[in-house]
Parts: sequence; C-alpha cells; structure tokens
Amino acid sequence: MAAKKEIQTSVEDKYIIDVENFERERLSFKFLVIDKFFEKKSENLENLMNLKEKEIFEKILLLEKKLDNTENSENNLLKQFVLPGTSLIEAIFRILVLNKNKPMTISEMESNLREAWATVIYLKSYTHDTISRMLNAPNEYFIKKTEN
Repeated sequence: MAAKKEIQTSVEDKYIIDVENFERERLSFKFLVIDKFFEKKSENLENLMNLKEKEIFEKILLLEKKLDNTENSENNLLKQFVLPGTSLIEAIFRILVLNKNKPMTISEMESNLREAWATVIYLKSYTHDTISRMLNAPNEYFIKKTEN
C-alpha cells in the first residue's frame, strides 16, 4: 500500500494596524491618519477628530470619488498617497488605511506597492522577505500579524 502524501496548506499570514496599541501608548491613530490623508485646509481638524475610525475611512474613500471625477484616469488614492519617496513601513501603513485596516497578506501589500510604485525610476526593495522581517519586528505604526 502506498503511503499517503501529506498535503500542506499554507495560509499566508495577514496583518493589520493594532489601533488599540496606539491608545495604550497614548498616541492618536485618528490624528495620524488625518494628518497623512487630509489637507489641513480641506476640513476642520476638530470635525475630523470627532469622527469614528470607520467614518474617517469613509471620508478617505470620498477623496477617491473626487479623483474619479477628474480628467486624468491615472489618479487614484494609492498613487496619490503611496508616493515613491514614501518609506516602506509608511507605505504599508497607508495601504492598510486605504484598505480600511482590513487584514492583508504580504502578497496583497506587494501588489499594491507594485501598482503605486510602477513608475519609479530607481529600485526599491520590497520583497516578500523584506516586508515580512519588517512587519514581524516592532514598528512605529503598530502593524502586527492578525490572531485569526
């Protein structure tokens, strides 16, 4: 009788921003997101700070609708907010915010980075291994592996 071959199913880990860790460290996740995604003149900072996280994510999506109404179809939130000069960890943070902080795999993040940085003349290292090492170490944006 032939031995059964064991099938290994590898589900890629997913990552999120640990918003509760911002609170534990007495930092404001909402302020950080507002600072990175909204022009200071566009809305009253106080009004934005009074919104819930979910509402802030919705406001960010409204920015995309404004971009869709412009003539240049190349515009999208990813290319507007994940610029070539953005550090890798901040780019991942912004990608997670644009995804409403829903869990993402490193492969999904890499795909977003390729789209955002498609026109970059110089090379950036954002390999799976580089991103994995960065996210599995303590980082300033409290990005962590999900428990699920």
